[in-house]
Amino acid sequence: MPKSLAEIVLEEGLATAAALERAALAADRSGSPLVCALVRECGIDEVAVVAALRRHVRVATGDPATVAPEPDAVRELQRDVCRRQRVAPLALSSYGGSGRVLRLAMADPTDAVAIAEVEHVTGCRVEPVLMTVSAVEELVEKTYRALVTEVMKRVGQPGDESAAAVPSPPVEPAARAETGGKGKDVDVEALLTGLIRLLLAKGVIGEEELDEAVRQVLHED
Repeated sequence: MPKSLAEIVLEEGLATAAALERAALAADRSGSPLVCALVRECGIDEVAVVAALRRHVRVATGDPATVAPEPDAVRELQRDVCRRQRVAPLALSSYGGSGRVLRLAMADPTDAVAIAEVEHVTGCRVEPVLMTVSAVEELVEKTYRALVTEVMKRVGQPGDESAAAVPSPPVEPAARAETGGKGKDVDVEALLTGLIRLLLAKGVIGEEELDEAVRQVLHED
């Protein structure tokens, strides 16, 4: 049976039993994975955690500086799941009759709960890729910001029905639309960015709702 993160941390001498217990309580209170509590509450070096996991778990290690998540993989998983479980979708593959495989950046590849949730939500078998906690968190924010930006750029293009509520460019997407009756020209992308920020600030929509709307638009392609 594979070792748990707690067993690995104790065996590697990264934390005492008392520190591990404190981390477990902190993780329960915050609803975050144990690996986050070990790094943030106990002050364990996240690089040391990765090194310890590599010695005990047979998984690939990802380089956050070069990794480029595939859009098809990102569309499989909502940002709130990634934030909560400290995971990030990287690539989606199909292998004949064995179904789909989702390569998933994980701060703790021994986290059976996180893997089970992702497999349930996506219907894919998870293939973990080990990264530090901070690298996964940064990847999640960067990836889903790019996803929203991609959709914003598509809205307002000719033939896009979702552009009905947004001033349409007269000739091409890069053209400018006149707004406010003040004779000022504003980029359509700037209009959409301002509109989304306003809706979020006023609580009309939430980030999870925005993420879901983005995923639906991209699935329509």
